[in-house]
Amino acid sequence: MHHFNNNKTILLLNPKAGTKRLSNLLRQLENFRDEFDYITLSEIEDFNGFIKSKLDCYDTFIAVGGDGTVNSLAPFLINTEKILGVLPFGSGNGFAREMGFRRNIRALANDIKRKEFVGIDVLKINDSTCVNVAGVGIDSFVAHSFHSRKRRGLWNYGISTIKTLNRLKPFDASVTINNKLIEDRFYMVSVANTRQFGNDAFLAPQAKPDDGKFNLVLLKPFPKYLLPVFVFRMLNGTLKESEYVKYFESENPGIIYTQETRFHIDGEPCNLTGEIKVEILKNSLRILKTTNKKNQ
Repeated sequence: MHHFNNNKTILLLNPKAGTKRLSNLLRQLENFRDEFDYITLSEIEDFNGFIKSKLDCYDTFIAVGGDGTVNSLAPFLINTEKILGVLPFGSGNGFAREMGFRRNIRALANDIKRKEFVGIDVLKINDSTCVNVAGVGIDSFVAHSFHSRKRRGLWNYGISTIKTLNRLKPFDASVTINNKLIEDRFYMVSVANTRQFGNDAFLAPQAKPDDGKFNLVLLKPFPKYLLPVFVFRMLNGTLKESEYVKYFESENPGIIYTQETRFHIDGEPCNLTGEIKVEILKNSLRILKTTNKKNQ
């Protein structure tokens, strides 16, 4: 499904966001045919090929989906004058929430008309791009479990989370940050460009996407009876450093090494081996400025 009308903005729709929701969205888009183009792309090869061929045709590119869709689009726009926006239709929408995007087409259209943007940093994980959060441990194990399920949505994400926590075991890892080597057992080793995973679960409450630094979060094994406390504090943004949680920030590259290969980047499962290098690409991506206060 597509519509081209020589507009300067295009919406890139991810059909995995849900068939029913996508059908409703397409019906709404009929009222905005003179404001932006749109296209549905189901395969990553088609997605990449389309962006490469149309990069010069548009000023603003809107990812319609979750953090994974944003992650697919961002590499093409880094260090260009193109602007990236989001119409959130994913399961967690962490990046969209942090940047103030809503599932409201009229609000998005008004933001596009203003043509204002903010510059943010981007993480580089080896050769991959990360706009929000990446790592290994609880979050990546959930991502791998969720990816294997046939159905999407918050309910199925919750089921994957519960199953992961029931089977959770610590893993060994070494982390080098700010010339300091840390070797220990962990439940999670995460790097963050913004504060949250998604669904307002705040992993790194102090993280800012435009401060020229990335945040490292180390979660050590803790008694399972403390799990509800951990979840509660993440959801209300009060997770703080303790004997189990350690925070670091750096503008210099960091290294993660572990035998555990099940990583995630912006919620998308991937397998990484050997040394994992984390770098910050400062002020490298233009994000559409919204009327919400979060990215003013």
